[in-house]
Amino acid sequence: MPPALDLPALARAAEAAADAARAEILPRFRNVAVETKTDGSPVTEADRAAERAIRPLLRAALPEAAILGEEYGPEGAARGGLEWIVDPIDGTIGFSRGIPLFGTLIALVADGEPVLGVIDCCAVGERYVGYAGGGVRRNGVPVHASQASDLAGAMVSRGDVFCFDRAGERAALETLVRRVRCLRSYTDAFGHGLVLSGAVDVMVDLDLNPWDIAATRILVKEAGGACAMTPERDGKSGIVFGAPKLVDEIASLLSCGARRV
Repeated sequence: MPPALDLPALARAAEAAADAARAEILPRFRNVAVETKTDGSPVTEADRAAERAIRPLLRAALPEAAILGEEYGPEGAARGGLEWIVDPIDGTIGFSRGIPLFGTLIALVADGEPVLGVIDCCAVGERYVGYAGGGVRRNGVPVHASQASDLAGAMVSRGDVFCFDRAGERAALETLVRRVRCLRSYTDAFGHGLVLSGAVDVMVDLDLNPWDIAATRILVKEAGGACAMTPERDGKSGIVFGAPKLVDEIASLLSCGARRV
Protein backbone atom coordinates (compact mmCIF):
# COMPACT_ATOMS: atom_id res chain seq x y z
CA MET A 1 0.00 0.00 0.00
CA PRO A 2 1.43 3.43 -0.88
CA PRO A 3 2.54 4.98 2.44
CA ALA A 4 1.19 8.43 1.55
CA LEU A 5 -2.44 7.32 1.46
CA ASP A 6 -4.56 8.91 4.17
CA LEU A 7 -7.07 6.08 4.46
CA PRO A 8 -9.28 7.70 7.14
CA ALA A 9 -9.66 10.80 4.94
CA LEU A 10 -10.30 8.68 1.85
CA ALA A 11 -12.89 6.68 3.76
CA ARG A 12 -14.68 9.94 4.56
CA ALA A 13 -14.55 10.86 0.87
CA ALA A 14 -16.00 7.47 -0.07
CA GLU A 15 -18.79 8.02 2.47
CA ALA A 16 -19.53 11.40 0.90
CA ALA A 17 -19.76 9.66 -2.46
CA ALA A 18 -22.16 7.11 -0.94
CA ASP A 19 -24.24 10.01 0.41
CA ALA A 20 -24.42 11.47 -3.10
CA ALA A 21 -25.51 8.10 -4.44
CA ARG A 22 -28.23 7.84 -1.80
CA ALA A 23 -29.62 11.19 -2.95
CA GLU A 24 -30.05 9.79 -6.46
CA ILE A 25 -31.21 6.28 -5.53
CA LEU A 26 -33.79 6.70 -2.80
CA PRO A 27 -36.14 9.14 -4.63
CA ARG A 28 -36.20 6.68 -7.53
CA PHE A 29 -36.77 3.55 -5.46
CA ARG A 30 -40.04 1.91 -6.54
CA ASN A 31 -40.45 4.78 -9.00
CA VAL A 32 -38.16 4.10 -11.94
CA ALA A 33 -38.31 2.26 -15.26
CA VAL A 34 -36.20 -0.85 -15.74
CA GLU A 35 -34.13 -1.50 -18.85
CA THR A 36 -32.17 -4.56 -19.96
CA LYS A 37 -28.47 -4.37 -20.81
CA THR A 38 -26.86 -6.34 -23.62
CA ASP A 39 -25.77 -9.04 -21.14
CA GLY A 40 -29.38 -9.52 -20.02
CA SER A 41 -28.99 -7.87 -16.63
CA PRO A 42 -31.31 -5.06 -15.51
CA VAL A 43 -30.30 -1.40 -15.21
CA THR A 44 -32.18 1.74 -14.21
CA GLU A 45 -31.62 5.48 -14.34
CA ALA A 46 -30.95 5.25 -10.62
CA ASP A 47 -27.86 3.10 -11.33
CA ARG A 48 -26.56 5.59 -13.85
CA ALA A 49 -27.39 8.72 -11.86
CA ALA A 50 -25.76 7.29 -8.74
CA GLU A 51 -22.53 6.47 -10.58
CA ARG A 52 -22.49 9.94 -12.17
CA ALA A 53 -22.77 11.44 -8.68
CA ILE A 54 -20.06 9.21 -7.22
CA ARG A 55 -17.32 9.67 -9.81
CA PRO A 56 -16.44 13.37 -9.42
CA LEU A 57 -16.21 13.07 -5.63
CA LEU A 58 -13.82 10.13 -5.83
CA ARG A 59 -11.82 11.85 -8.57
CA ALA A 60 -11.44 14.98 -6.43
CA ALA A 61 -10.42 12.96 -3.36
CA LEU A 62 -7.65 11.07 -5.15
CA PRO A 63 -6.88 12.50 -8.61
CA GLU A 64 -4.11 9.98 -9.31
CA ALA A 65 -6.51 7.02 -9.08
CA ALA A 66 -8.34 5.50 -12.02
CA ILE A 67 -12.04 4.72 -11.66
CA LEU A 68 -13.82 1.55 -12.76
CA GLY A 69 -17.61 1.54 -12.50
CA GLU A 70 -20.23 -0.95 -13.57
CA GLU A 71 -22.26 1.49 -15.65
CA TYR A 72 -19.61 3.74 -17.25
CA GLY A 73 -16.56 1.50 -17.34
CA PRO A 74 -12.95 2.60 -16.85
CA GLU A 75 -11.84 6.22 -16.51
CA GLY A 76 -8.29 7.52 -16.33
CA ALA A 77 -4.96 5.80 -15.94
CA ALA A 78 -4.03 4.42 -12.55
CA ARG A 79 -0.93 6.13 -11.18
CA GLY A 80 0.79 4.31 -8.37
CA GLY A 81 -1.48 1.32 -8.94
CA LEU A 82 -4.49 3.13 -7.47
CA GLU A 83 -8.05 2.53 -8.64
CA TRP A 84 -11.52 3.19 -7.29
CA ILE A 85 -13.99 0.39 -8.08
CA VAL A 86 -17.69 1.25 -7.95
CA ASP A 87 -21.01 -0.54 -8.18
CA PRO A 88 -23.68 2.16 -7.81
CA ILE A 89 -26.44 -0.35 -7.08
CA ASP A 90 -25.40 -3.88 -6.20
CA GLY A 91 -28.62 -5.86 -6.33
CA THR A 92 -30.37 -4.09 -9.20
CA ILE A 93 -32.65 -7.10 -9.66
CA GLY A 94 -34.03 -6.58 -6.16
CA PHE A 95 -34.05 -2.80 -6.52
CA SER A 96 -36.02 -3.05 -9.75
CA ARG A 97 -38.64 -5.17 -7.97
CA GLY A 98 -39.01 -2.83 -5.02
CA ILE A 99 -36.99 -5.00 -2.62
CA PRO A 100 -34.89 -2.82 -0.27
CA LEU A 101 -31.95 -5.22 0.08
CA PHE A 102 -29.53 -3.53 -2.32
CA GLY A 103 -26.51 -1.34 -1.78
CA THR A 104 -23.78 0.88 -3.17
CA LEU A 105 -20.26 -0.58 -3.24
CA ILE A 106 -17.11 1.55 -3.27
CA ALA A 107 -13.58 0.18 -2.96
CA LEU A 108 -10.09 1.62 -3.29
CA VAL A 109 -7.52 -0.79 -4.71
CA ALA A 110 -3.74 -0.33 -4.52
CA ASP A 111 -1.62 -2.56 -6.77
CA GLY A 112 -4.52 -4.95 -7.19
CA GLU A 113 -5.32 -5.30 -3.48
CA PRO A 114 -8.35 -3.60 -1.91
CA VAL A 115 -7.36 -1.26 0.94
CA LEU A 116 -10.68 0.50 1.64
CA GLY A 117 -14.31 -0.49 1.29
CA VAL A 118 -17.82 0.89 1.75
CA ILE A 119 -21.07 -1.06 1.56
CA ASP A 120 -24.02 1.32 1.83
CA CYS A 121 -27.43 -0.36 2.15
CA CYS A 122 -29.30 2.91 2.01
CA ALA A 123 -32.87 1.59 1.96
CA VAL A 124 -32.36 -0.13 5.32
CA GLY A 125 -30.11 2.59 6.74
CA GLU A 126 -26.97 0.49 7.20
CA ARG A 127 -23.49 1.50 6.11
CA TYR A 128 -20.31 -0.53 6.56
CA VAL A 129 -16.99 1.30 6.30
CA GLY A 130 -13.48 -0.04 6.77
CA TYR A 131 -9.91 0.23 5.59
CA ALA A 132 -6.61 -1.56 6.05
CA GLY A 133 -5.65 -1.48 9.72
CA GLY A 134 -8.81 0.35 10.75
CA GLY A 135 -11.40 -2.37 11.37
CA VAL A 136 -15.00 -2.15 10.18
CA ARG A 137 -17.86 -0.07 11.51
CA ARG A 138 -21.58 -0.29 10.81
CA ASN A 139 -23.13 3.14 11.28
CA GLY A 140 -20.10 4.06 13.37
CA VAL A 141 -20.15 1.00 15.65
CA PRO A 142 -17.43 -1.69 15.30
CA VAL A 143 -18.59 -5.04 13.92
CA HIS A 144 -16.88 -8.41 13.75
CA ALA A 145 -17.24 -11.48 11.58
CA SER A 146 -18.30 -14.83 13.02
CA GLN A 147 -15.74 -17.31 14.26
CA ALA A 148 -18.09 -20.31 14.00
CA SER A 149 -16.58 -23.66 13.07
CA ASP A 150 -19.52 -26.09 12.73
CA LEU A 151 -20.80 -25.97 9.16
CA ALA A 152 -23.93 -28.03 9.83
CA GLY A 153 -25.09 -25.65 12.53
CA ALA A 154 -23.97 -22.43 10.86
CA MET A 155 -26.04 -19.74 9.21
CA VAL A 156 -24.81 -19.91 5.63
CA SER A 157 -25.85 -17.61 2.82
CA ARG A 158 -25.45 -18.24 -0.89
CA GLY A 159 -25.84 -16.40 -4.16
CA ASP A 160 -28.33 -17.28 -6.87
CA VAL A 161 -28.54 -20.84 -8.17
CA PHE A 162 -27.87 -19.74 -11.75
CA CYS A 163 -24.55 -18.26 -10.58
CA PHE A 164 -23.51 -21.66 -9.23
CA ASP A 165 -24.49 -23.16 -12.57
CA ARG A 166 -22.55 -20.61 -14.60
CA ALA A 167 -19.51 -21.19 -12.37
CA GLY A 168 -19.83 -24.96 -12.84
CA GLU A 169 -20.43 -25.48 -9.11
CA ARG A 170 -23.92 -27.02 -8.89
CA ALA A 171 -22.43 -30.07 -7.12
CA ALA A 172 -21.04 -27.84 -4.36
CA LEU A 173 -24.44 -26.20 -3.92
CA GLU A 174 -26.13 -29.59 -3.62
CA THR A 175 -23.59 -30.60 -0.98
CA LEU A 176 -24.39 -27.47 1.02
CA VAL A 177 -28.13 -28.20 0.73
CA ARG A 178 -27.55 -31.63 2.23
CA ARG A 179 -25.11 -30.60 4.98
CA VAL A 180 -26.31 -27.17 6.17
CA ARG A 181 -29.52 -26.89 8.16
CA CYS A 182 -29.79 -23.11 7.76
CA LEU A 183 -28.82 -22.35 4.16
CA ARG A 184 -30.33 -19.03 3.14
CA SER A 185 -30.23 -16.60 0.22
CA TYR A 186 -29.31 -13.21 1.62
CA THR A 187 -27.70 -11.96 -1.58
CA ASP A 188 -25.83 -8.96 -2.92
CA ALA A 189 -24.64 -6.07 -0.73
CA PHE A 190 -27.15 -6.80 2.03
CA GLY A 191 -25.96 -10.38 2.42
CA HIS A 192 -22.34 -9.30 2.42
CA GLY A 193 -23.06 -6.85 5.22
CA LEU A 194 -24.69 -9.57 7.31
CA VAL A 195 -21.46 -11.54 7.16
CA LEU A 196 -19.41 -8.52 8.27
CA SER A 197 -21.60 -8.14 11.37
CA GLY A 198 -21.51 -11.86 12.23
CA ALA A 199 -25.26 -12.28 11.74
CA VAL A 200 -24.46 -14.72 8.93
CA ASP A 201 -21.49 -17.01 9.59
CA VAL A 202 -20.27 -17.49 6.03
CA MET A 203 -21.39 -16.76 2.48
CA VAL A 204 -20.52 -18.21 -0.91
CA ASP A 205 -21.18 -15.89 -3.85
CA LEU A 206 -20.11 -16.94 -7.35
CA ASP A 207 -19.94 -15.59 -10.90
CA LEU A 208 -19.26 -12.01 -9.83
CA ASN A 209 -17.70 -8.98 -11.48
CA PRO A 210 -14.75 -7.09 -9.95
CA TRP A 211 -17.03 -4.35 -8.59
CA ASP A 212 -19.10 -6.95 -6.73
CA ILE A 213 -16.08 -8.27 -4.82
CA ALA A 214 -13.53 -5.55 -4.10
CA ALA A 215 -15.15 -3.83 -1.11
CA THR A 216 -16.07 -7.10 0.60
CA ARG A 217 -12.54 -8.47 0.29
CA ILE A 218 -11.00 -5.78 2.50
CA LEU A 219 -14.00 -5.39 4.80
CA VAL A 220 -14.27 -9.05 5.78
CA LYS A 221 -10.56 -9.20 6.60
CA GLU A 222 -10.80 -6.07 8.73
CA ALA A 223 -13.83 -7.56 10.50
CA GLY A 224 -11.72 -10.57 11.55
CA GLY A 225 -12.99 -12.97 8.92
CA ALA A 226 -11.37 -14.68 5.97
CA CYS A 227 -11.93 -14.61 2.23
CA ALA A 228 -11.21 -17.20 -0.46
CA MET A 229 -11.48 -16.34 -4.14
CA THR A 230 -12.06 -18.54 -7.15
CA PRO A 231 -9.86 -18.27 -10.26
CA GLU A 232 -11.10 -15.77 -12.82
CA ARG A 233 -13.09 -17.22 -15.70
CA ASP A 234 -14.46 -15.08 -18.53
CA GLY A 235 -13.89 -12.00 -16.38
CA LYS A 236 -15.88 -13.42 -13.45
CA SER A 237 -14.77 -14.72 -10.05
CA GLY A 238 -16.43 -15.86 -6.85
CA ILE A 239 -15.74 -15.51 -3.15
CA VAL A 240 -16.32 -17.48 0.03
CA PHE A 241 -16.05 -15.21 3.06
CA GLY A 242 -16.81 -15.07 6.77
CA ALA A 243 -15.74 -17.33 9.64
CA PRO A 244 -12.22 -18.56 8.71
CA LYS A 245 -12.74 -22.27 9.37
CA LEU A 246 -16.00 -22.30 7.45
CA VAL A 247 -14.43 -20.40 4.56
CA ASP A 248 -11.81 -23.10 4.22
CA GLU A 249 -14.38 -25.90 4.47
CA ILE A 250 -16.70 -24.45 1.83
CA ALA A 251 -13.81 -23.48 -0.45
CA SER A 252 -12.72 -27.11 -0.39
CA LEU A 253 -16.11 -28.13 -1.80
CA LEU A 254 -15.63 -26.00 -4.91
CA SER A 255 -14.11 -27.78 -7.89
CA CYS A 256 -12.44 -24.64 -9.27
CA GLY A 257 -9.70 -24.37 -6.64
CA ALA A 258 -10.67 -21.39 -4.47
CA ARG A 259 -7.77 -19.96 -2.46
CA ARG A 260 -7.44 -17.55 0.46
CA VAL A 261 -6.69 -13.98 -0.60
